[in-house]
Formats: sequence, structure tokens, C-alpha cells
Amino acid sequence: MKSMISIQSLLSQVANNITPYQWEDTSFGSLRFDANTLPFPPPSLQLFLQKMKKNCLINEYADPAYKTLRKLIAKYENVDASMITVTNSGDEAIDILAKTFLNPGDYFITTPPTYEMFTIQCEINNGKPLPVPLVSKRWRIDAEKIIKESKNGKVKLIFLVNPNNPTASIIPPGQVEIIIKQSQAIVVVDEAYREFYGKTSVPLLKKYHNLVVLRSFSKFAGIAGARIGYLIGNPKLSEKFDAIRFPMGVSYLSYKLAETVLENDQEWIKTQVEMIKKERSKMATNFSSLGFYVYSSQANFLLVDMGEKAKKICQMLKERNIIVRDRSSKPYLQGCVRITIRSPQENNQLLQTLHTIIFRLEMINDLNHLV
Repeated sequence: MKSMISIQSLLSQVANNITPYQWEDTSFGSLRFDANTLPFPPPSLQLFLQKMKKNCLINEYADPAYKTLRKLIAKYENVDASMITVTNSGDEAIDILAKTFLNPGDYFITTPPTYEMFTIQCEINNGKPLPVPLVSKRWRIDAEKIIKESKNGKVKLIFLVNPNNPTASIIPPGQVEIIIKQSQAIVVVDEAYREFYGKTSVPLLKKYHNLVVLRSFSKFAGIAGARIGYLIGNPKLSEKFDAIRFPMGVSYLSYKLAETVLENDQEWIKTQVEMIKKERSKMATNFSSLGFYVYSSQANFLLVDMGEKAKKICQMLKERNIIVRDRSSKPYLQGCVRITIRSPQENNQLLQTLHTIIFRLEMINDLNHLV
């Protein structure tokens, strides 16, 4: 006998209305230019695996406060360990921020087009979005409007992404400080792509208690699959973040891998960043030569305007097992495709395939005109 209860009627309002984060549909073995990850794992991965083979305390809660990792992160960031909260990815960090600051009906400010998880996680936690879109296709933030909107007593969080995803644009440091200083909310500066830009808001933590910096090992450290992130804030806020995060929410293997990377691979990280920056310039020149508009980038990816051909090009690349991030149907991003910068060999493969596709599309277009 079937239950008379309607599952739909039991769902929360949030669950009924939520739209999940969308990944590109991929097959095994695809060349991934859609996720903004590094092309190689860190060199110390083998050292880590050897250590775990000899002594892996997977049966224990070995370091529930992540003391060793917090100290290593604090040294990397040049702050005190009391300012670090380790999280299961940058996405969990967003969830912690939402739970820490948002009551039902409170507002959070985002600057679309930007990372969609801010809205997803904050809405799950009963926050209301207050978008202040980037200005035109130059992707500049509207600092004056952000500050003005923040003085509404119900605005609790402002999310700034520097460099921004998916536009790869930056917010000048002086402008970040003005927003922190003049707004009446917690300002979260997401610096997931900071190493490819080279500037940070971390020193401002000494001056402003309403600043929190969000970081992730996924981009700069080459361990996206380990899902390690962290928040940097004043010690009183960090105490709250630690109280709200899941106890032992980060797996033993993940935080031990993050420790190994920080202990052994910082020079490799710098080398990878320089390689990505060099390839970024090369790829931008090549995309431009194909007739596409390439936006200036300070991240490890490019936003490329492919116009009305964007969706067709993305599909043809996918048929050849090359996956890019099609943003062409999204608000503010019509015709745009986000493309990760990977290794020289992989980038060349993408360019060669793209040349073939463009040639084929031009041939088809010429044939259609003849008909």
C-alpha cells in the first residue's frame, strides 16, 4: 500500500525552491578546462602516500583542532594561528559564514556575475540576496552602491571576490579597503585565486574587525579533490566559526595532505603560478587571433566572448573530449566561455582543436552562403 503522505509537502521552503550548483557534464578521460584546477598534483603527493602507508591513523580523530595545519597556514599567511579556521572546502566556509551571521530575513550582497555558491549557501541558511551587479563589461564593482546598501540594518554580509570568478577581474586594494571601512556589514574577500594576482587583503585584518578572508587549497595547491579551505578573521570571529563548523568535518587524509604540501611544495607552487601566468598571456593572444574578445585576467582562467557561436563551439569541443565552462546563457555573460589555463601541452591541444572547429564552422558558413 502506497503512503498517503506527499513528500513534496514535507520539504522545507528552501528545499522546494533550491537550484543545485551546475557542473559541466563530462565523461571519464575528458580534458578539463572548466574547473579552474591546476594541471598537476603537488610533488609531495608521493611522499604523503608513503607516510600514510607507514603510519595512517585513519581509525582515530587524530587532530580535531587541526593545530598543525593551522600553524602552517598561519605561517603561509603571516598571521596568528588563532585567526585560522580550517574548513571542508571553500564552499563549507561560505556555509559557516552564512550560519554565523544570517538570521531569517537578513540580506547578503553579491556582485554578479560572480561565484554562485554564495547565493546558494546563503539562501539555504534563510538569507535574502541583494545583488549589486558589476558595472558594464569592464567588470568594475559599484563600491558606492555596495556601501549605501550595506547601511540597511538587515544587510549582514558582503561578498567580494578578488580576482573574481568568472570574470577574472580584480578590485583595486584601495577600493576593497574603502568598502571595509565605510560599510556596516561583514566583508568577506574571497581570495581563492590570489596567487595568480599577487595582492591580498590579509594585512587589513590588523585594522578592521569586520573583514574575513576566504581561501581554498583547490586552486593554488593542486589538491582540489582533497576539499580543504580556510577562513582568516579576528580571533573572536574565529572562535565562532570553530563553534559552528562540523567537528572533524575535514578528513584525516585531507588535512594531512594539506600539511605535507605546505611543508614541502611552496617553491613548486610559485613555479606553477609563473607557468600559468605565462600560458595565460599566450592563450589570450591566441584566442584574440581567432577573432574572439578576451577579457583581462588576473586568475588562472580566461573569460572569452565567442558571441553567437559560443554554445556550438563548446558542444564541438565536448564531442572531442575537451570540456570548457559554457557561461553563454547566463545573465551578464551572453556569449561568454570560461577557459582554465592548464599545462603548455594541454593548452596547445585545446588551441589546435579550436582552430579545426573554427575552420569547419567557416566552411559550413561559406557553403550555406553558396546555397
